[in-house]
Amino acid sequence: MKEKNKINIEWLTHTTGDPFADAGGWVIKYLWEQPYLRDKSILELIEYVAKIYVENWGGKINAFFLNSTITQPAFKGERKISETLQYYKSLIEETDDGYEGYCRISGINTKLFSAGRDNHILSGSGTFINFHHAFQSGLYLSKEVLLRMFFVPLGLIQLSDKIALIHSNHEKVTQYFVFRNCRLNLHAIASGLTEGVLRSEFNNPANALFGFVDECINELCILLYNDETDSFNKEDVALTLYHFTNFGAGPEVIIYTLPAVVFKFYAFCHNPKWKKEWTKFIRFYYRNSKFKDAVFNESTEIWEGKKENADFDNYRIWRNVVLEKLMKNESILANILRWNIKHSFPFKIVETYQTIIRNMEKRTVEKIKQFAEFITSNPDTDFIKKCIKRLNGAKRSYELRQFLLKLNTDNYQKGSASPLITVEEYVDYLFPDGGNWSEIRDVLLIAIYQKIHEIHLSVDIEPVEEENETITENE
Repeated sequence: MKEKNKINIEWLTHTTGDPFADAGGWVIKYLWEQPYLRDKSILELIEYVAKIYVENWGGKINAFFLNSTITQPAFKGERKISETLQYYKSLIEETDDGYEGYCRISGINTKLFSAGRDNHILSGSGTFINFHHAFQSGLYLSKEVLLRMFFVPLGLIQLSDKIALIHSNHEKVTQYFVFRNCRLNLHAIASGLTEGVLRSEFNNPANALFGFVDECINELCILLYNDETDSFNKEDVALTLYHFTNFGAGPEVIIYTLPAVVFKFYAFCHNPKWKKEWTKFIRFYYRNSKFKDAVFNESTEIWEGKKENADFDNYRIWRNVVLEKLMKNESILANILRWNIKHSFPFKIVETYQTIIRNMEKRTVEKIKQFAEFITSNPDTDFIKKCIKRLNGAKRSYELRQFLLKLNTDNYQKGSASPLITVEEYVDYLFPDGGNWSEIRDVLLIAIYQKIHEIHLSVDIEPVEEENETITENE
């Protein structure tokens, strides 16, 4: 029976904005939604989960809690469970030491209790009191928040050498992440196939984040692109991945963020209209040190090595330089340009990338497309080749300016009724103060290559030098 004495039931699951407290709250909510746990009290729920930690996982939650009642090496077997129940019962009944105040996470005015590395994640120790507000010996939180923390391991995953938590501004997304992990954990436990925290199939944060985005797009159907209105729906979803360990003398957290604009762009690329071309492009940029000499077979989308091949199920866990750049907010234009020389690639993807991620004006993109149309409409393929060569050779902004002005002159000499570029367009949209001229050049080259593919022109193009990509063993 769910108890209400001295426990604020609502704050066991209410969202707080704290990623760890929220994860614990979603785990509690998931467990209470299971028919066989629906009528359990919070203490009975703690007992149920404590048995999982001890009997199924061998007490291996050290990455979450240091010297807790579960991880304390002095406690064995059943004692781990009994000590855990005794501690949390003292919180629920408020017999443990504490004082009245406002909880830093929930904000409610209630009795507060000490939070350390044994019952809270990454809270620090009480050794240096000047680290905490009002010279307190550590964090003091409500019992509801501390109860939530106990459930966190059941809703997270092991990613390489640390634990991963994905949190979102969109409540439905965070809930999906935790519920999925709870479901998989309980299924593995029921099957006797688990020895600890659920392991991610990926080895690095970029792949894990974008793998989760794939799930959100497919399972939650969020951020869908509307072809008729040429716009997205109003949902803005950002993700934060906390890659952490609370173990031993080296507690650490590395935070990776995926801004809403990147999520939106990635979701756009999965529109059926563009997904096939985008997928081929992305799969070309998977890398692994054991397959340095492998060749990407574009028809089968298999990496073919000298000794063995790798299909997508195998290489999807490799490092992907494009996904890493998207996560780090670095430009992927060079990667698109290299691919686009030999392969058709929807310019709509480039246009969307430039406008929503790189903040390029739409009028700038339209003007670039106009220049590309002018160049590729010339029947002289030598002229097109010279234009490409000159653009590839432009290493300074003035070289690009001279090239575009020369095209404007050519357009005038052909008797065109209107200029390729006006003074306003030149100053405000092509070369504004603080503008990135090299992006103008790269987008123009991509637009030219795409036009060549679309009109099936045969132009002898010199290959672009591949950027240096450092590949590490841990991929």
